[in-house]
Amino acid sequence: MTEKEEKQGEGRRYPSLVWPIVLIAAGVLFLLSNLDVIEISFWELWRLWPVLLILAGLEVLFGRRSFLGSIIVLIVSLAAVAAVVFLLIAAPGTLAPPVAAGVDRIEEPLDGIEKADLEVGFAAGRLDISRLSDSPSLIKGDLELATGRKPTWEVERAGSQAEMTLEYKGGFRTQSWQGGDEWDLRLSPKVGFRLQVDMGVGEATIDLTGLDIRDLSLDTGAGRTVVVLPKEGNFSVTIDSGVGELVLEIPDSMAARIQVDRGPAALDISGRFERKGDDYLTDDWNTNENRVDVEIDIGVGLVTVREA
Repeated sequence: MTEKEEKQGEGRRYPSLVWPIVLIAAGVLFLLSNLDVIEISFWELWRLWPVLLILAGLEVLFGRRSFLGSIIVLIVSLAAVAAVVFLLIAAPGTLAPPVAAGVDRIEEPLDGIEKADLEVGFAAGRLDISRLSDSPSLIKGDLELATGRKPTWEVERAGSQAEMTLEYKGGFRTQSWQGGDEWDLRLSPKVGFRLQVDMGVGEATIDLTGLDIRDLSLDTGAGRTVVVLPKEGNFSVTIDSGVGELVLEIPDSMAARIQVDRGPAALDISGRFERKGDDYLTDDWNTNENRVDVEIDIGVGLVTVREA
């Protein structure tokens, strides 16, 4: 090798190895979780985020400057991933957040309400939204709070309409965070809902089966989100997701048009949909009175669209 070639080799910057390894490992873990081989939650993995800083720092120091440095970072990254996988399999529950520090409940009577706007601002943990059965209430909620700090619950009524907001006002004090909240919200099937959910980090299951949905807007930072749409209705869905897995379940009784804007994210869409330009449509889009117009914007992760 000539002196010129040696200098070129010394100045070469090698591609990043940390992030591809982390993404592949996260994908494998969630796949094993979906197949019930292991039981994990996104929140458990998120508690290990300082490991990402360590690996990123090692790559800055060694990994991008020489072939030997890249090998060292590769070995350390694989060892860290192996340690996490071993911990999750050998000692399940070790990374689970502590028991909630407080429990709160919300409930609002129906009292003639026919339409309602519900805005949910959820910081981190697990969020479940579903149908309320056999109850005269407009909404019921059980809130397990990681720090004991209660979110603000506001309701404004005007005739047959209501506007409801459940959120942490003034932001969330992350320095006091000891684990994820667990919110279980149940909505009346007798009311037409416009639903807006802003979520930071964690897992969400939004099962709208049996509900009268007029509009759904979902904004998530990082985590796994499952959305199950109702069998009837004519409405729109907007989903903006940063990093993670999104599963959208659409009943075969519902016609759908889907637009997907994605970064380095994989897309697994049901064979029921035909691609036309930038859209994915069911063959009954123009004839079915029950239909949903979906817009998805995701950064990194996996989008799965399947039949409910």
